[in-house]
Amino acid sequence: MKFCVIIPCFNHPATVAAVARAAQAHCPVVVVDDGSTQKLPELPGCTLVRLERNGGKGGALRVGLQKARELGCTHAITMDADGQHFADDLPKFLAAAQAQPEAFIVGVRDFFAAGCPTHRRRSNAVSTFWFRVESGVKLGDTQCGFRCYPLDLVQRLKTRAGRYAFELEFMVRASWVGTTIVAVPVKCVYTTTHMSQSHFRPVRDLAHITFMNIGLVLQSWFVPRTLLVPWCYGKRFSARRTLHEFFSEHVHSPWQMSLAVGLGLFFGIVPIFGFQMVIAAALAHRWRLNKAITLLASNITIAPLAPFIYCGAMMLGHWLFTGEVMEISPRHLTWAHMREYFGQWLAGCLALAVVVSLVGMLVTYLVARLWRFRQPTAAANEPAPLL
Repeated sequence: MKFCVIIPCFNHPATVAAVARAAQAHCPVVVVDDGSTQKLPELPGCTLVRLERNGGKGGALRVGLQKARELGCTHAITMDADGQHFADDLPKFLAAAQAQPEAFIVGVRDFFAAGCPTHRRRSNAVSTFWFRVESGVKLGDTQCGFRCYPLDLVQRLKTRAGRYAFELEFMVRASWVGTTIVAVPVKCVYTTTHMSQSHFRPVRDLAHITFMNIGLVLQSWFVPRTLLVPWCYGKRFSARRTLHEFFSEHVHSPWQMSLAVGLGLFFGIVPIFGFQMVIAAALAHRWRLNKAITLLASNITIAPLAPFIYCGAMMLGHWLFTGEVMEISPRHLTWAHMREYFGQWLAGCLALAVVVSLVGMLVTYLVARLWRFRQPTAAANEPAPLL
């Protein structure tokens, strides 16, 4: 195992030399000058990579990680150039990486001990929340730039985000492909000088990270693992194969398929307009049911069927309340009539949703069982797992 420290630098002439000297006591240092407009001091003993134009932290890190690989390193530890991180914590990363060479080592800061400003703590809390939603991994700090990257993983994993979003996207995709994420407690310091040297753009960078998080959440919720993992490695499949993977996830038994259909039918009829598909998909994700089947079934209230479903719900609700059969005619389709019978219609929708979902589950279960009975060798013909 061969380590190096990567320090991306953009206009930090007052601090980068001290950070580099302290890191050199533990391993070689690569400094990436990300198009600085201020002249940097001499950095004896360091490998210096100069970029003509500023490409943001993500671009500088990509260049530094590629340089580390060219130097024959197996792991690269990243540190900020503003002096916020302490080189005394480097041995923790070296020991953790030697114990678990394939793990992604992430620094976790003690914000209160360091006197971190409130708005920074809140920003990190939001980022940590979304990371847990996207990956299922609980981590105390997702914005620390003190990290150890296994370069084999860097070479294989495909990321698209730039600037400050690169580090978060890499961590999310690393978790998706099964990489162990190890948290290492580190010290940090926050002073007025450090805060003034930050190049984080509150509006543009936050918007960039927000849109990226939306995309990652949608991928983590809706894309099957058999597609998500290859996508992280840059692999793509035909439309037919992709569609097959979407509709074959979590349908290992007729019971799972029938539950997905029943869930979709229920929320397709329940009158929570605008949230039917969202809630159905979220519950399918939570209960590990096939989301494509659930969403398809939730479209039961498409235009040709919707009038019959909601008129039927009105008649069912009226019968449940009065025991009488309601006759629906055009003269009943008024706002006054709808307000008068709203409670009955609502109860009828819930009752109809339960009945239709149970019938749909039963029919799906019987059809799936019959299909499997008639094709006993179907399992042998299924495509082999991708990974």
